[in-house]
Amino acid sequence: MKRIKQDNKGAIVVIVLLICSVLISVSTALLSTSVMNFKMKKLNSRVKRVFYTAEGALEEAYIIAVGFVESAMEYANNNENFNAAYLDYLLGDCEDLEENNGLVEVLKDKKSYFIYKECNTQIHAELFDKADFFQLEILACSIDDKVEKELKLICKILIPEDGFLMDSVNPEDLICVVDWKLER
Repeated sequence: MKRIKQDNKGAIVVIVLLICSVLISVSTALLSTSVMNFKMKKLNSRVKRVFYTAEGALEEAYIIAVGFVESAMEYANNNENFNAAYLDYLLGDCEDLEENNGLVEVLKDKKSYFIYKECNTQIHAELFDKADFFQLEILACSIDDKVEKELKLICKILIPEDGFLMDSVNPEDLICVVDWKLER
């Protein structure tokens, strides 16, 4: 019987190649996980920035609305029929004013804003006439590349009763936040 001579001279190269391929596979998996984690953190930070930009625009729109209600009260206080003058001012139907913009037009106009003039945020506003109050819906839409957030603010604007004293009513008491919600 012939004996086959065993030669182990190339075995170490095969073992080294196997170990290297395993190490390369593990490092590729770790690197890809790290890159994915970095992308997710970057996306999360953009989502937060877009959300807070839309929220800030809504807050500024609310402040503008409160100031507008105060101006409506001052305008109506100088007229004989307070309620009609107050409602006309809110709706932009005042015939004796040169600049006759209603609340919705003022909220939609980017010139009314100080902070959110330059950012990529859009404001949409609607005013609904209910029985004894107005419902104001303000939608702030902020976009950054493919990230988009929409926040909606629903307010109730009360109509002061006849014979009230202007000094006794704060404009913030006439505009009440009903709902503040994330649309998308």
